[in-house]
Amino acid sequence: MRKLLLATFVLSVLAAVLGWSLFLRERRAGDLERDNRRMRDMIARLGTEFRIADVVVTAQEGARGRDRRTTFRFLTYDRLGNAQQPRSYTISGDVAYFDALVLKFEDRYVGDADALRGRSLHLFRRVFGEYQAPDDGFPLDAASVDGVPEALRVGAGNFEEELWRDFWKYTNDGDLARSKGVRVAQGEAVYTRLEAGRTYRLTIEADGGINIRPAEPVTTARN
Repeated sequence: MRKLLLATFVLSVLAAVLGWSLFLRERRAGDLERDNRRMRDMIARLGTEFRIADVVVTAQEGARGRDRRTTFRFLTYDRLGNAQQPRSYTISGDVAYFDALVLKFEDRYVGDADALRGRSLHLFRRVFGEYQAPDDGFPLDAASVDGVPEALRVGAGNFEEELWRDFWKYTNDGDLARSKGVRVAQGEAVYTRLEAGRTYRLTIEADGGINIRPAEPVTTARN
């Protein structure tokens, strides 16, 4: 009788150990799958581009060079991809420079889709032609009273205001920039030659800077 009880006890222990082992194996497999899925999502976010403006060339007059005048509509988009009120500009020449302030954040914030730092941020300053001095260009986006670009506002309060208020400090103080998760703070001026009747798209990379190229479908996201 004692041998039977002992055998039953041993079998019960073995069954419990086996069950626990299977449970741990399944949990580890589940954890691994979740980690892999999270990594795939992070990689996908790092490679995302966001449409921030379209340039629609409506007219060109004069021979190429200083006599040429190029007119275009400049249409910006907010953080959700909603179009803003378009504006028209005429530049000297056919090469347009789009000047902006850009904040790029550390990859961990981009990968985790942080509400504010989950993508690079920009503030358009001005546009000018190749035969114009930057100071003679046309102002583009104007920051609000607190310094935050209205089209990109997410309602992060004081921290959001600090990011833009201290922009120039970040360019010269690496420790301060890192404390805010800022990887790079810099000005960027992308430019291209415009042709009549064409549309050019400005995008910003989630973890990079601004690009400009002829309009074509791009991977966009809301954030």
